Amino acid sequence: MNVLICDDDLKIVQQIKNFLLKLSKQSTYNFDITCFSNGDSILDKQIKTDFAFIDIEMPLVNGLTLSAQLKKVNSNIIIFIITSHDAYLDDAMDLDVFRYLSKPIDNDRFFRALNTAINYYHSNTQIITLEYYDEYYSVFTSDIVYITIEERKAVIITRQKKYYTNKKLSYWKEKLKDYDYFAQPHYSYLVNLRYVSDFNKTQLNIKVDLKTETLPISRRNYSNFKKAYFAYIGV
Repeated sequence: MNVLICDDDLKIVQQIKNFLLKLSKQSTYNFDITCFSNGDSILDKQIKTDFAFIDIEMPLVNGLTLSAQLKKVNSNIIIFIITSHDAYLDDAMDLDVFRYLSKPIDNDRFFRALNTAINYYHSNTQIITLEYYDEYYSVFTSDIVYITIEERKAVIITRQKKYYTNKKLSYWKEKLKDYDYFAQPHYSYLVNLRYVSDFNKTQLNIKVDLKTETLPISRRNYSNFKKAYFAYIGV
């Protein structure tokens, strides 16, 4: 797995690198690590990487600009934002970053977040087949934004398009139960937590490519949905 670290604080760069090397020794994971001290040296390169740890405040080019560039090269990149404060978090949410890591970086939180990210990385390559009468489609599970019900059948909404299926929502709930980034906020919806930007007791907002859609949360499902969401983000 290719990993990019970019922070003008060389101590932070070395700390993250040491964390990755430690995990590599304790597991079968193999990381190819590239380090930078500023974003300006990356912008003019077409670097495609699987994971990126990026400081949000750097001279010349900030972390948000750099993250946007990296996502143009690889839309499925998993980005960790390194930050000392939350002034830019709303803007970072628009970029669909995976996690925020506060300075100083907590050892336990780092490894929890990284293990979740690696599992997500592997599941990104998982494909499911959709059947609609005599039509068949292959879809990456990570591209599923949510699944809902129309005329008693499940409809799958992905980043690219809408697919009708012959199956019920209960079928897809069982099919996707091993993916820890799906949760059910309402009896008629199954949502990919990756795309949830915020929620309260009655509704949640889905954000995809700067477009926002509001979905309902039922009183019955709220507690379990909240638990699933916070487990997903590593809190």
